[in-house]
Amino acid sequence: MIDFRYHLVSIVAVFLALAIGIVVGAQALKPGVTNTLSRTAAAEKKAIKSLYAHNQQLKNEILADESFAQAAEPSLLRGLLAGERVVLVVAPNADGGTLDGITKAIQQAGASFAGQVVLTPQFFDTRTANEQALMKTVSQLKPTGISMPHSVPSTQIAGQQQAAEVIAATLATKDGLPTLTPSQSQQILTGFASAGFLQVNGPNGASVLSGQATMAVVIIPGTVPPAATRGPVNLALVSVTQDLQEAGKGAVLAGPLLGSGPHSVIEAVNSGAAGVALTTVDNAETVVGQIIVAQALRELLNPHASPTSYGVRPRTVPSPAPGLVPSPSVSPTPTRKKTKR
Repeated sequence: MIDFRYHLVSIVAVFLALAIGIVVGAQALKPGVTNTLSRTAAAEKKAIKSLYAHNQQLKNEILADESFAQAAEPSLLRGLLAGERVVLVVAPNADGGTLDGITKAIQQAGASFAGQVVLTPQFFDTRTANEQALMKTVSQLKPTGISMPHSVPSTQIAGQQQAAEVIAATLATKDGLPTLTPSQSQQILTGFASAGFLQVNGPNGASVLSGQATMAVVIIPGTVPPAATRGPVNLALVSVTQDLQEAGKGAVLAGPLLGSGPHSVIEAVNSGAAGVALTTVDNAETVVGQIIVAQALRELLNPHASPTSYGVRPRTVPSPAPGLVPSPSVSPTPTRKKTKR
């Protein structure tokens, strides 16, 4: 019978030999491996340094472009929207800088700022109780005697669609002539506000709008909504923009890059997934994008204008050329007719 100590000594000897082999092999390979790793590390360090330098160059170019756009903004926008009145319809969690920049741009373009209508998270809640409350509010506030915009019905956002039609008809007018009196418009908006579905921010801190608008900009959330609420939010914002487009002279769906990426409402429109053609701007947090918003509104005033996607993401085109505001034509000086002799 073999002693247990024999087995123990054998096992220890095997592992000791393995350890010695690893140490000896590592020492033999060490110079070559070290040199290879050193060369690889040096190459990677050089590549990273080059990428950092290129990234900084791109940042400098963006800053330079923004500075130029900011300096040129008054000249690029002057008179583009003269005579128009623009309202902003704002989604929850919209970026404040984007709102301020777009407001400034449309005012520099010569438009009157009608104010903001801020939609609350409750507006986008599709649970049964909220849908019923929203439709009840619509039935109580729906104006009579005016043409209502209409989008393709969706069972998922039935209440939001009905509310969007009423809100769009209240906010926008196509020919510049009011379809509702200021008191009627205020009554409808106050009704939605009292029910918790929106908030009205008029110009210069007022609690009422300055009147019906001829054009609208719908501002999307600053970031893409969570998956649980993304679907209804995107569908409702498409419906609101579509109804404002129909009720007035034009509407633009705009937002920052962070909020217009994959699964956002702008991506859904630009990819065709939304099934609706709308004018969009995906970089409206920048001065360049804010100029594009005003230019895009001006483009929609042209006869037979078609919706276009502007910005920097895939399936977009660069900014439209600044539209020319028609100036009064000068009557030609009458020429004297030659008398026949």
